[in-house]
Amino acid sequence: MGIKIQIIAVVLGLTFFFFIAKFIKKKSFNPSYSVMWILVSLFLISIPIFQNVYQYVSHDLLGLDDARHIIYIALIGFLLIFNFYITTKLTKMSDQVQILITNSAILENKIEKLKEGANNG
Repeated sequence: MGIKIQIIAVVLGLTFFFFIAKFIKKKSFNPSYSVMWILVSLFLISIPIFQNVYQYVSHDLLGLDDARHIIYIALIGFLLIFNFYITTKLTKMSDQVQILITNSAILENKIEKLKEGANNG
């Protein structure tokens, strides 16, 4: 891997890491999300450190010509996993909203019946 990509990876990793730390400090980040993003930043920072390991995995295990492809594969894999996680959360929240709407309609109906009963009695 070239020195430029190593520098870019470290700068991006450190930038992500500091932004994540800032959001964690402000408590505006869910802890499970922060763990995932910290792992991404550590992966980016690790690129120059474990360059030989990534080249071994890329060339010998996966048969890729360029070791940079392992970086793309890992980051795309992370994003797919993250997207799946967000989709499951969104589905769960959508179901909860539907239940909340149903319960709200039932309570509203009961309140209207109580008001009608109070006006008639």
